[in-house]
Amino acid sequence: MKRDDRYYLYRVSSKWNPEMKRAQMKTGEYLGRITPDGIIEPKTKRVMKRYEHISVKEYGSSFLLQHISGDLVASLKNHFPEWKEIFIFACMRLINVSPMKNVDFYYRTSFLSETVKDVHVSPDVLGDMLRNIGTDRKSVTDFMKSFMRDERYLAVDLTHVLSMSEGVISATLGHNSMEEYLPQVQLLFLFSLEHDAPVYFRILPGSINSVMSLKITMEETGSKNIVLVADTGFYSLKNVQALDAMKIFFIIPLRRNSRLIDYSMKGEKHFMFQDHPIFYSKYESNGRTLYTFRNDFLKAEEKDYLKRHSNSSGFIKINKRMGTISVMTNLKVSGEIVYDMLKSRVDIEQSYDTFKNTIHGDRTYMRDDYQMQGWTFVNFLSLIMHYRIYNLLRKHDLLKKYSPEDVIEHLQRVNMLKIGEEWKISEIPKKSGEIIKALEIPIMQNNGS
Repeated sequence: MKRDDRYYLYRVSSKWNPEMKRAQMKTGEYLGRITPDGIIEPKTKRVMKRYEHISVKEYGSSFLLQHISGDLVASLKNHFPEWKEIFIFACMRLINVSPMKNVDFYYRTSFLSETVKDVHVSPDVLGDMLRNIGTDRKSVTDFMKSFMRDERYLAVDLTHVLSMSEGVISATLGHNSMEEYLPQVQLLFLFSLEHDAPVYFRILPGSINSVMSLKITMEETGSKNIVLVADTGFYSLKNVQALDAMKIFFIIPLRRNSRLIDYSMKGEKHFMFQDHPIFYSKYESNGRTLYTFRNDFLKAEEKDYLKRHSNSSGFIKINKRMGTISVMTNLKVSGEIVYDMLKSRVDIEQSYDTFKNTIHGDRTYMRDDYQMQGWTFVNFLSLIMHYRIYNLLRKHDLLKKYSPEDVIEHLQRVNMLKIGEEWKISEIPKKSGEIIKALEIPIMQNNGS
């Protein structure tokens, strides 16, 4: 085929056309440009050939994710024919914050390409894969249920995911926590209190009240032991009555100026939380159980207020509220358990910030609802792996020293070198070695040969 002054080579085939009653030529794969010196192969093929000769591949972070994800991979195999592509995409999202267009490059420069072979992760393949996942909600649900046990779960309605795609019809205009009025959907997560990990998600249209979605969630998961830990501002008599009618447990924070709150702290008790005393009182208001917690360690806001306001009369008026949080609940448990669940939501929100910022999950340009469902599932897997690294750090009492992001960054510096026909682990930087030893990662037992 000639274009301008250049000649291009394509694979051509013919197929009999019964309507035209003759063979019809069909242009197929592009094979390259014809020059006096021979055929120059397409750039993509030249790059792929270069990949075949890569002799240095990232190993540390890839090994860690594979090491902590054996049960995830086993369940993916049971529920998805594209399990390899799903797993690799999730790993590359977490390690490299990779958009779809770069997944193939990161995969081929990772040692995962040697341990999980023949994975097809081009943008077109991934786009089709995400849509297939999104149309198969049953497989997604069955996968999530394979990790759910008869235990208590926190239901958390997290920050909106914004979608600029016209094809995502579930995205509706609405305000989010950032006071943005944009097309958006909501994510409802269930977190296991026993294993401190996300176990379930649902995408909700931006205009849907999460109270109404909880009943469907209970039906889909089969779990009745769900506690909704709401955000401040969620409280309304209508919401509380709806939750009671559906027999859903809840913990709902109240605004500090709510008339339901009794700041007298009568019958005050306390418990220890992270080496600090938490004082609390339990009382009834309009037939509902309320707790007011006071953490004197957090009363630094007094100093902040006085710096910003010269009027001390205003300070006297609100001083009793500072360092407090009040909640309404229908749980028949101790104040310490209520407070622990409340703080769990804070931890979950911080991890979700990772979902938004580190994994860039706050913007998506998926073409339709099905792709968005698949895209969210992949990021959900990344979030699970992030939590597993977090729990590994907590198990070894290293959270004050390292974050999951620190672990991934330092382990990325551990490479595999191909010497002859064998892969050998490279020299391990000092900081990377310290993390490997502290977390007891069996990386040295696997030299890749």
